[in-house]
Amino acid sequence: MVVTSRILGTAALYDGLYAQDFPLYGAARRGAPVMAFVRIDDEPILLRGHITNPDILILLDESIIEVKDVFSDLPDDCTIIINTTRKIGDFKDAYPEIRDFKTYCVDGTGLALTYLKKPIPNVVIIGFLIGITNLITIDAFKAAVRDELGKYSEDLIAKNIEGALKAYELVT
Repeated sequence: MVVTSRILGTAALYDGLYAQDFPLYGAARRGAPVMAFVRIDDEPILLRGHITNPDILILLDESIIEVKDVFSDLPDDCTIIINTTRKIGDFKDAYPEIRDFKTYCVDGTGLALTYLKKPIPNVVIIGFLIGITNLITIDAFKAAVRDELGKYSEDLIAKNIEGALKAYELVT
């Protein structure tokens, strides 16, 4: 989630928007749940702190639902994206509080495995997010991925972008 938020924030800046991105770490152990937040606006952002009423909620790992109550207190117009192989109806039946929300399920891990050969869906999910929201441009996204993943090989960066563009196409 940290990399996802950094890419989104950087891409927003490249698109001429204002952005803040920041992580919130849980227990200090590998594999512990991590939350990351991004604020994007066309006006300067003066607010600091946690985002309590998100416009968009992305769950990169659906198992977090069993650990934390992620669906309570969401605003009525919140969009939810869940990385899963399950269907939307499965979640809406199990969690009636999200029945009226715009909810999307995408197999980001499956796409990551196809393109990266690794179960790391963070960049892929951004492609899906762009497809449903047009929050950032594809060009800004590509530039942000190159910058934020610059320590990795060009091949890995290209595969991340390719997987994200495939997720984008699933929507468009």
